[in-house]
Amino acid sequence: MVPNTLGGHPSSRWAVVVAAVSAAALIGAHPARAAGRNPLAFSRAFHCAADPDAATTVPGWNIVSGSPALRCANSLHAAWPGVPVPRVAITSGPYGASVLERVITLRARMAAVRRLTLSAWFAASGRARARGVLSATFLGASGQTLGPASVLRGPTAPARSALLRFEARRIDADIPRDAVALRLRLDLGGTTAHGRSYIAALRLQVEPPMAFAPPSPPAANVPRFDHVFLIMMENTDYGQLIGDRRDAPYMNSLAARGALLANYQAIYHPSDENYLAIAGGDAFVSRGVYFPNIHVAARNLGDLLEAAGRSWRTYEEGMGTPCNTSTRYDRNYEPDDAPFILFRDIQRNPARCRAHLVDLREWSRDLKRTATTPAFAWLAADDYDDGELPGNGSPKSLQVQDAWLRATLEPLFSSPAWRDQKSLLILTWDESDTTTNNHIPTIVLGSRGTVKSGYISDIRYDHYSTARTIEAALGLPAMTSNDGYARCFDDVFAGR
Repeated sequence: MVPNTLGGHPSSRWAVVVAAVSAAALIGAHPARAAGRNPLAFSRAFHCAADPDAATTVPGWNIVSGSPALRCANSLHAAWPGVPVPRVAITSGPYGASVLERVITLRARMAAVRRLTLSAWFAASGRARARGVLSATFLGASGQTLGPASVLRGPTAPARSALLRFEARRIDADIPRDAVALRLRLDLGGTTAHGRSYIAALRLQVEPPMAFAPPSPPAANVPRFDHVFLIMMENTDYGQLIGDRRDAPYMNSLAARGALLANYQAIYHPSDENYLAIAGGDAFVSRGVYFPNIHVAARNLGDLLEAAGRSWRTYEEGMGTPCNTSTRYDRNYEPDDAPFILFRDIQRNPARCRAHLVDLREWSRDLKRTATTPAFAWLAADDYDDGELPGNGSPKSLQVQDAWLRATLEPLFSSPAWRDQKSLLILTWDESDTTTNNHIPTIVLGSRGTVKSGYISDIRYDHYSTARTIEAALGLPAMTSNDGYARCFDDVFAGR
């Protein structure tokens, strides 16, 4: 955790003004500083969520903890301070408080005095008196902090008001001569279903004007793989599974032989939006919509793979015949547990659907040769074996999941694709059983020593991180800004 400090050079202390100001003054202040890009602005290409229960990536910001969201501002029931409504706002999200961080490089200047203005609008809602806090810290060349903190604090939620009322805050400060960067920390307070905090219209201005580069995606240090295999089980808390070696010995053995992501968050309650986040880079729908009522007209991983000339298949327990969407072979079969059937370009192309969506019985046959093992495979149990029907993370549910995973994965580990080529396995869950949070287990294994053994990562990841890791492993482009700006599982790979 970074220190909550910000400061100025001893000979040039902060000239700080932290106050609620009128919107007109905020927008109109210091017109001479308007030149240059605002590094805290959000491009129109960045995906925002209208659904209050969906978490997203926040491009340019590193999510330290929680499940924040880049919300579409026009979906908020809000009063703005007499100025045009911004396109987006950042919110603490549906599952409590969130912390985000960002570092802005400050280019060296010859001017004797450099000035900075940092401004934003804040709001809060709910009964928990949540509030947003933005702090900024000047950093020296060796990363040291330069002086005491400067902080913008938003209002707490007004009692019994359903309307968000945004208020403006601003800091004016001298930039220390030794400063080479500005570190921002955004603490968005909140409690599940009781309170959320919001920040919008963030703006950083510097005098003399300084050119800032637009935010770039985090670096991806993922090795290239011949094959990536993904399994998503159902409705299990991290704490229900990890450490329960009596009911889940096989799953815990996988965590011990590979890498365990201990700070991994799903992005939604309930299920399908989590599947879509990996397969398409967005939740797309809201309020618990399911197959056959989802028809996504957007790019998906299948499209990217085919454009790159890579093979792919989904293997679903109980499907029976290729592309079957009925339960005539298995009453517990759910077609959307492998989410490609939710995309229009597969729904409307029966031949393509039959080629890529097949029954799990074909899995062991395809594994016999590397030539028939797809570059990407999504494997799905039916609703009993994935843990949902036996009790969502209960001891019985864990036992059922454990047995299915053992039977499904042992053929993989003895296959030519695993023995002789570079293969990656990601085992995750759609969401937690507990709806007050969305903390789920995720386990990563790699063949030929590519993934660290017995490694536990505390870095905050989510389903968009899974999508981007798959893309990086197979040399694919991003689908949206959610996966494009997500952090890959870089730390789990050997040599990283």
